[in-house]
Amino acid sequence: MSFDTNSTINGTDGRLWINDTPCATIQSFVLHQTNVYEDVNKAGQKTKSRRVVGIELTGTITKYKTDNTMVGLMQDYKDGDTPEIKLIALLENPKTGMMQRATIKGVTFGEMDLINFEQKVLAREEIPFEAEDYKYQDLT
Repeated sequence: MSFDTNSTINGTDGRLWINDTPCATIQSFVLHQTNVYEDVNKAGQKTKSRRVVGIELTGTITKYKTDNTMVGLMQDYKDGDTPEIKLIALLENPKTGMMQRATIKGVTFGEMDLINFEQKVLAREEIPFEAEDYKYQDLT
């Protein structure tokens, strides 16, 4: 069985918006879902069953540092405010028309390096996050 190599997805065609502002410096983006289970032990059965009782959404934004936007959001947390953060992630293949776009709501940042640099290396920010929900707008 073969496939057309043009049908493979390339991260170069991925984009991210943070609170409706395009993130032109994005290098990588991950949204990860972990299913949370509770064990169910049935009488007369030696194996266990599992039932989904929730999900956890986590991810990571990696971008070149060109401004203090992310540091400003962390300052909000320091000041006792929890900023409302929404992400929109888009992955598409212009050759095939395949598109995957999701809105991610209830985003919170748990940690981030406030200052981090290395001689002769472009500065990047790697920001892990958690989220409450996601919804696909386009899934083709």
